[in-house]
Amino acid sequence: MNKKMNPDQLRMHVREFLSEHKEATIATSMNNLPRCSPVQYFLGNDLDVYIISAGGDKFANIRDNPNVCMLVNTEYINYRQIKGVQIFGHATTSINKPDIKEEAKRYCPDAHLVEYEEDSLYFIKIVPEKIIYLNSLGDGNRTKQVLYQNEIIEKPDKVMSIH
Repeated sequence: MNKKMNPDQLRMHVREFLSEHKEATIATSMNNLPRCSPVQYFLGNDLDVYIISAGGDKFANIRDNPNVCMLVNTEYINYRQIKGVQIFGHATTSINKPDIKEEAKRYCPDAHLVEYEEDSLYFIKIVPEKIIYLNSLGDGNRTKQVLYQNEIIEKPDKVMSIH
């Protein structure tokens, strides 16, 4: 059984997990149509997330609806053997706010890439509003720990029946 963490412990586990990975899926939406895009990311201050991109529809989506969801997870063995983080947050792009590019460059682990291709790259910054952490590896316990407004909410796994 997963032990309930305090906010600082959960932040530490989330930061550690996100630091071990660099690939994610970001979900955006426009006109009630969802869109998922594979991205590479890196962390900034606290748990702020930065994404470098050559562009795409996700930027227009974020311009019109800044609410996004980003998912980072281990290999999906099955629903009882997975570890991951979902971040629900507010996104801003360097297209709409050019200073995000300079901000992101301070945290970018591949500064050479940014300097070399800077004119063709765009940046997305996600400020988390709610973070869901799940680690069911090993014992299969799917209790999710949710960090929202500096409080932890546990969400036990509920079996749903479909009729």
